[in-house]
Amino acid sequence: MQVSLITCTNNSETTIKNCCNSIFSQTYDEIEHIIIDKNSKDRTISIIKNFGIKNLEIYQQKSLGVYGALNEGMKLSNGEIIGVLHADDEFIDKEVISTIVKKFLDENIDVLFSNIYYTQKNNPNKIIRKWVSDLNEGLQSNKNLNKKVNNGWMPPHTSLFFKKKLLDRIGYYNENFKISSDYDFMIRLIRENNLKIFFLNKFTIKMRIGGMSNKSLKNISIKMMEDFKIMKRFKLDALKAILIKNLSKIKQFF
Repeated sequence: MQVSLITCTNNSETTIKNCCNSIFSQTYDEIEHIIIDKNSKDRTISIIKNFGIKNLEIYQQKSLGVYGALNEGMKLSNGEIIGVLHADDEFIDKEVISTIVKKFLDENIDVLFSNIYYTQKNNPNKIIRKWVSDLNEGLQSNKNLNKKVNNGWMPPHTSLFFKKKLLDRIGYYNENFKISSDYDFMIRLIRENNLKIFFLNKFTIKMRIGGMSNKSLKNISIKMMEDFKIMKRFKLDALKAILIKNLSKIKQFF
């Protein structure tokens, strides 16, 4: 069972080495690594090529924005399972993909999500925040997940792995959203009928803080407006969901 990992790069020389190294060191062999690069002018591409990762392909981005790049990567992917590992992120250990694939095979699942660490931007070994689900490990009922979504809950999209064939049912990232398209995508995924969704109670990824959503006051404002539109579209109680969604982040710092 091949796994396609998609990484978007744009002058990412300071972090891409850790990202690639965490993929290169995985014990699972059937990994396809797809790089969608937005015309990097630094050493990003040369660093990637020096790893000599098997089944690695580098493409120049043709679309606009991160979600356009992810869509390009998903369309180019050949794996049965798709995951995203951003240039700023890295896997916790060398067994992550092996563990995830085993769950897909043993449990015959469609979607998997897990816990993640948020780390200092300049030091991925310094944990700032933890996203930990309050669910028990295992298959999750759609009714329970929908109830949690209605209350503003959502797993980090970087922890998400899903079967590529689901894209024929739920579609790709909505590129009209600049920052919150992952939120829209995951709601569609969780609300799709008859999917087997599994929670892996394990930390799988270290994600550096300082991403696009909180890069500036302007981006924070855009994200809030996009979140509100998405909640209205899916008929969520937007004010309640936004309040719970943001309050839930406080405990992640402790």
